[in-house]
Amino acid sequence: MMAEVRPRLDWQEAYARLERARRSLAAGDTVPPAQARQLLKQRAQALAQPLAEAPPITAVLDLVVCALAGEHYGIDMRHVLEVTAMRELTAVPCTPPFVLGVVNHRGRLLAVLDLCQLFALAPQGVTESSLVVAVQAGGMTFGLLTEAVLGIIQVGVHEVAPPPVTLSHDRQAFLQGVTAEMVTVLDLERLVPRILVNDAGVSPPSL
Repeated sequence: MMAEVRPRLDWQEAYARLERARRSLAAGDTVPPAQARQLLKQRAQALAQPLAEAPPITAVLDLVVCALAGEHYGIDMRHVLEVTAMRELTAVPCTPPFVLGVVNHRGRLLAVLDLCQLFALAPQGVTESSLVVAVQAGGMTFGLLTEAVLGIIQVGVHEVAPPPVTLSHDRQAFLQGVTAEMVTVLDLERLVPRILVNDAGVSPPSL
């Protein structure tokens, strides 16, 4: 059995009739009972309409902002385990240039990566003030070298624009995008395969 198709109510006309009835009442006119009942019914239907839905809350990113080669990079806070000072870095032979070496992190060896080397930026080197951001992504734990941690910001996912087309394809592949404040958001999930397989066919030490 097909459902009855009801004609759509002309709300503009209904509101106009209500306004005419209000003016008539204000002027002392008498509204016929049938018309009064119809007006009351239309008013009840208008009041029964659901309120407009509130705009959906967009997904947000909490980003740990780091300084690197004069630029600002954001790391999704979900991946960040700890920020620690660089200490006792040990170089590992037969690893790609972007693997600086390993450090002892809570009893485990933590490989430290230099994104300047990976992104072909001006190398900054390791200094006394250098920090390591320990992160976890793609089932791996590793460290990212940074000059400083500037704080945490929150941005809507819709506010992150695609990476500039002027960047090399390799660099674009590791980025989620850029915020309005010119913070480049890293995509660590895409970075992990590059760590495991490099042009020389040599993998860094087990993380």
